[in-house]
Amino acid sequence: MIDVLKEQAKRLHKERIEAAMEVLSLLLQRNIKDRMEAVKALNEVYKRHALQPLRGKAWPPDIWDKEMATIYVVAKYALGMHEEYPELFHHVFSVEETLEEAAETILNKEPHEAAKIVGFLLGGSIEDNTIARMLRVIATGVILGFRHPEDLEALLRRILLVFPEQERTVRKYARYYVALLVAEAIAVGKVRDRITKEALKQALAARIGVDRVIPDDDYIAYIAKTVFGVPEKKLRRALSLRNNVRKGSAAGS
Repeated sequence: MIDVLKEQAKRLHKERIEAAMEVLSLLLQRNIKDRMEAVKALNEVYKRHALQPLRGKAWPPDIWDKEMATIYVVAKYALGMHEEYPELFHHVFSVEETLEEAAETILNKEPHEAAKIVGFLLGGSIEDNTIARMLRVIATGVILGFRHPEDLEALLRRILLVFPEQERTVRKYARYYVALLVAEAIAVGKVRDRITKEALKQALAARIGVDRVIPDDDYIAYIAKTVFGVPEKKLRRALSLRNNVRKGSAAGS
């Protein structure tokens, strides 16, 4: 079931991918090479399409800057802009480029060597938010169908080896990732009942291989409604909910 979701996820995120392409078109038209201006263009386009950033319950103050990971993934993997427009790409997406390089280092180097290289790439101190943003870049590639799920699953496990002090961040992000994929599966109709939902949650957690990452159904419902617009009636068939599902406002979590 998990592999089948990949192409359906692409279709589910078609509007998000098209919006990202619209943002990139604006950057080219306006010759935008400043990241802050690029974030403004992203905000402008998403509001026009009534799209929310990929997120859990939180609405951090830098959420739009974090959503640049979506634009980066589309620019690189769908359009090849890192090769066709290298100057614009490197100026606007230097954050995501560095984070992806750090992720690849963690995946491909021995833990001790990886820790040194990543420390150099990220300026010494490795903070929770930095690790979460690194995971977001790879996860966005998976969610939009441009990278294989194993890339993220392996990265989650490898971070625990390279930076064991980041265990809480890894678990939190893994829980969010499972919730997002289950919400996607409900949105595309692959999960329509509670038995199938529970099987998918367990399968995803087992594949990730990190303990205690299974999200509760209220969290899944929140993401399903907020990010994918799944109606509450559909959610109640697939999930065991304690509360009414309310769509979050732009001001809070």
